[in-house]
Amino acid sequence: MKRKDTGPAPLPPYEGPLTRRIHRRILICFGLFCLGFSCLYLRIGLLSRSDELAETAARQSRYTLTAVSDRGMIYDRHLQPLVGEKTTPVSVILPQPRNTAAVLEAVPDSRKESVSQLLQRGTPFLLQDIAFPQGLFGVYAFSARRRYSESQLAPHLIGYLNSEGQGITGIEKSFDSLLQSQSHQIQVVCSLDGLQRTIAGAEPQIRETGSETDGIVLTLNRQIQAIVEQAGQELLKKGAIVVMDPYSGEIVASASFPSFSPLHLEEAVTDTENSPMINRALLPYSVGSTFKVVTAAAALEAGIPLTETAECKGWINVSGQIFRCHLRSGHGELDMLDAMKESCNPYFIRLGLTVGGSVLLEMTERFGFGQQVTLAEGLSVSAGTLPDEASLASPAAVANLSFGQGELTASPVQIARMMSAVVNGGWLITPRLVLGETDGTVIQRQAASLKKRILEPEIAAQLQTFLIHCVMVSEGQNALPQSVTAGGKTATAQTGRWDKDGNELEHGWFAGFFPAVNPSYAVVVLSEDSGFGNATAAPVFARIADEVMALG
Repeated sequence: MKRKDTGPAPLPPYEGPLTRRIHRRILICFGLFCLGFSCLYLRIGLLSRSDELAETAARQSRYTLTAVSDRGMIYDRHLQPLVGEKTTPVSVILPQPRNTAAVLEAVPDSRKESVSQLLQRGTPFLLQDIAFPQGLFGVYAFSARRRYSESQLAPHLIGYLNSEGQGITGIEKSFDSLLQSQSHQIQVVCSLDGLQRTIAGAEPQIRETGSETDGIVLTLNRQIQAIVEQAGQELLKKGAIVVMDPYSGEIVASASFPSFSPLHLEEAVTDTENSPMINRALLPYSVGSTFKVVTAAAALEAGIPLTETAECKGWINVSGQIFRCHLRSGHGELDMLDAMKESCNPYFIRLGLTVGGSVLLEMTERFGFGQQVTLAEGLSVSAGTLPDEASLASPAAVANLSFGQGELTASPVQIARMMSAVVNGGWLITPRLVLGETDGTVIQRQAASLKKRILEPEIAAQLQTFLIHCVMVSEGQNALPQSVTAGGKTATAQTGRWDKDGNELEHGWFAGFFPAVNPSYAVVVLSEDSGFGNATAAPVFARIADEVMALG
């Protein structure tokens, strides 16, 4: 069979130089893509085996709750807590189907709805102030300290925190950084799934850091502080009480009235009539006859004998200005001992004029009047005010200073410092509030307070005798305790302010010490705007002395 002739075979398509270059580029790009993909694949493989990545992934599935966060403690001198005395239950709840009913059963009715919603979400959460039965599945219970209590001691000195836990006043502010660094924390780290729900069977990790016992130690005595606060709340409307160790200057107790609670700050801030947040123990007031101690010291040092007599007619004329005694009929003839006992203004005015304004001012400054004292950073005793030497060129100004009036003002802490110098043999001590730091067992003490001699021991002893005579012999002082001997001086200080009925407001004072021999405590009571010191302040001193002695 003859084959059909189809003609010549077709030629292959023509590949010019341009076409070949395009094909080559495609091949190169494809090769690079394959190489890059291979490298990426290898890198992913390496990363999947990386410990760092595994840890990061694990962290992403963890949920941390801070169950307890307590800042450093504040203690009294015997390492008794002044804050954080009471605790509250805090529980971490890991929601699980098997514990929902049991958790809700332990929750008060008022909180059941909100807790039920938290359980339904499945994310771990905190509950405070609810005590769950022990061993409840998925519930981890702890105790957190309540920083303050309703009957918080020494709130004016300790201060308070803001909503972020930062110290705003008092020791809380002075040592804010340290107390924060001494914090004690308990954290619960939970494992969650992709929906942020508790993973069944996964036990949480509990981390505890810091110490529960580290803190600051104050010079306060918790028991005496409680006695002082109770006495002041019952017997003083406004005022202050200070109890000081006369040899070291350590403030054993200090309270201001009315007081306030750190748990109810809004109530205290809005009480503009009573200003309860003011620390009256550190603020200056007219001091009245408590200052006669300084005038007597200047006179004795100037060589005026304690037997020096003068007649009190109930008044004295100083350069045309009449100064009256509290006893308008006059005391008659007195020596220095009886003048102190009777608190005779004309007698002490004569003493002040005899020694002169410059000498009296120098003795006043020697006793520490006019000097600010820092108890802690940001916590200071006011310097008060003094007349200057130029003003004391006026005999009337010297007369005013001689019995604690005029331009002179001082704080209760300063008057306690003055009284301490009398009973410790003539040493001016520096008031002190902070003893040091502690781990809860051992106190790392700060350096002792400075002191300097301002009186010869013989003069200090004579002054101490005067003050013992005032309490132990004088009738109507109302300062004599039932269980211990004592010494001291009353005062009724004019303020230059009048009430709505036209009566001048006066501060009642008592500054004293007990026992009379080898005194353990110097005590100052200020009854603000309340009248005679023997009626308002002295009985507070007597009660405090009896109750402190009853401690043993």
